[in-house]
Amino acid sequence: MRHLLTVIATTTVLSGSLVGASAADAATRHGDHASARPATEHVSDAVHRVALRYSNGTVTTPTSSSGGGGGATVHGAKATKLVDLFNALKREPRGTIHCDVAGGPQTTVTFHGPHHTWVAKQAACTNVLVTRDGKALPTLLPSKAWTAAVNHDLGR
Repeated sequence: MRHLLTVIATTTVLSGSLVGASAADAATRHGDHASARPATEHVSDAVHRVALRYSNGTVTTPTSSSGGGGGATVHGAKATKLVDLFNALKREPRGTIHCDVAGGPQTTVTFHGPHHTWVAKQAACTNVLVTRDGKALPTLLPSKAWTAAVNHDLGR
């Protein structure tokens, strides 16, 4: 007897981010099919300064070193922790569905290295969109630890 695979579309709110996915993709969010990334996509261990910014969609709060509100710049152990958490993120599996929302809240994490700059952006309906020196890299799945660290460093 043949078994039918039923795919159910779902919408999930994770840490303030709206993510659309199929039931099959939901399993990959738990590590079943998400793929590890090659070292060439990792942020360098030489990064010791990370700028974080939160924009509500209409106004971007300037980055400050205070850590309160919408922007912060972290150094030392906090920067190293963000680099490690970012490098541990897995690639988004093929077939992940995103809604198309423009102009909403967005978190931006910028890793400033001696030779490259990585920018990780996450908004409603997206996973972590990544560029290195302005060129797109594969989209990543946020982890609870990554999201918690970013929110903590932003004072949220």
